[in-house]
Amino acid sequence: MTRLGFLSPVSPPLRILEVRGGVPDGSIPIGPDRALVVGDTAADLGGYRVYDMSAALVAIEVESEELLRRVTELTDFPATGSILRGVPAVIEPRGGGFRLFVPQELSQYTIETIDDLRRAL
Repeated sequence: MTRLGFLSPVSPPLRILEVRGGVPDGSIPIGPDRALVVGDTAADLGGYRVYDMSAALVAIEVESEELLRRVTELTDFPATGSILRGVPAVIEPRGGGFRLFVPQELSQYTIETIDDLRRAL
């Protein structure tokens, strides 16, 4: 894999919207009156300020809670906070695993570090 291989998605791009002015049903709360709406959703976004964050955030799948515990000290999910000692992230539980939303510019570092931690398990 090249250093920029992570920019070639295997799946279609994921639509990520930041909503301000409230927390719609089915969204991930990220602050008071702020939320992320991920993927295709039936949520009514009328009356909210909506910003497309699809190019700014990268979604990273973490398959187990054991691996996630090596990445962050956060315990209640969904959560917004720091992973890997300083990378801002939104963490969403998803099935038996988790999905992390991190800034695009820190995604390669995050992916490489999580892969190193996975090998140590």
